[in-house]
Amino acid sequence: MEADFLYLEDEVVKLRALEPEDLELLYTIENDTTLWQKGCTDVPYSRYALKQYIASQPADFYEQRQLRLLIVRKSDGKALGLIDLTSYEPQHARAEVGIVVLASERGQGYAQRALCLLERYVAEIFRLRLLYAHVSQTHNEPCRNLFLAAGYQEVAVLPDWERRGENFFPVSIFLKKI
Repeated sequence: MEADFLYLEDEVVKLRALEPEDLELLYTIENDTTLWQKGCTDVPYSRYALKQYIASQPADFYEQRQLRLLIVRKSDGKALGLIDLTSYEPQHARAEVGIVVLASERGQGYAQRALCLLERYVAEIFRLRLLYAHVSQTHNEPCRNLFLAAGYQEVAVLPDWERRGENFFPVSIFLKKI
């Protein structure tokens, strides 16, 4: 096992790049309308578009300033969800983190493990020192609990930041020095 991969797995889960066989999982997650209110999208994706996305996944985090990894259970190889880094700012050594675990796999600690692995990886390999997340104050209590349990601090509230129908809701910014 190469040294870099040691950062991407523990005894329960591993993080890996997307492969063509992950198309159906990606399709399921991206088109799950219950997740749209927790994220920043409200449009469905075709299998064709997602197939092209997987095929064109950038290998250079520094150039693309984003990274998407699959969360996989080691015992049976089952894909559990995704963890993303976006808005990478090399000058400031920070990036935004996002995570989603399949509904059937939630509540088993996989998200916490994946987040811990990602933190260790980006701190050691990319020398990031700050990770942050935008989380709905009213529509994503499990995610709020995840980041609090992982040692993130709620450092700001953005009032009326997200629109749901005719209503606007606040978003919290969670931050962690890694």
